[in-house]
Amino acid sequence: MSEKAIASFEYPSAKVFIALLEAVGEVADEVLMRLTAEGLKIKALDPARISLMELEIPSSAFTSYSLESSELNVGVNLSSLLKMLPKPKKSEVVKFSANEMFYYMTIEGAVPKSFKFRSIEVAAEEIPELSLEFTVKAVLLTKGLKQAFSTLKGSGTIEVEVPDADHMVLKGGGASVKLSRVSGSIIDMEFKESARSTYEESYLVKVGPLLGLTDSLEFSFKSSSPLSMIFRIPGDAVVRYVLAPQA
Repeated sequence: MSEKAIASFEYPSAKVFIALLEAVGEVADEVLMRLTAEGLKIKALDPARISLMELEIPSSAFTSYSLESSELNVGVNLSSLLKMLPKPKKSEVVKFSANEMFYYMTIEGAVPKSFKFRSIEVAAEEIPELSLEFTVKAVLLTKGLKQAFSTLKGSGTIEVEVPDADHMVLKGGGASVKLSRVSGSIIDMEFKESARSTYEESYLVKVGPLLGLTDSLEFSFKSSSPLSMIFRIPGDAVVRYVLAPQA
């Protein structure tokens, strides 16, 4: 079979692109990278079916984007891929091409580094569209959430409580961190009623690779229900992370 590319693209920041893959890799080792005329989409459901991460990068976000068919699904072993790729520099770009059997990645810098991988078989699991209701929709500074994760590291579980429209408290292991409008760690909040829910720390911190890619995130939840975190990355990439509460 000819190795002519069916799909190819160039993304302006190899550092950001690999960080996005690292975030998805926190949820699942093997994923389907779906390439369509609209852009790139990945859905990752963890083996315990507790968390779901969705990555979407529109075709307009790429420096170049070409697709010779209506759709191409590329099976990617993220753990193997990320072990092989070097840590990119800020100025480097990433080039990607794929056919039905292989995909290729090149980190373009002063010394280009190219890699070839076989597309693996990944079950195209039907992941239903989630329709969630929230009583709290907050916009937070990512550095505030990052500090909270650092303070509560090792707690095992993290309780999130929003008592009013101006405060959010994260508790775990005898420690607590308060985010507030006054401190600037809460940028905005739609508040219907107070909410409190508990989540497994190991799942909550899976968004770690995303915290350095944008200044803010949308954090939504209600009592004893799944939470949703949406990261809007400069350049139009969007990552949504949904996490079920601790049973």
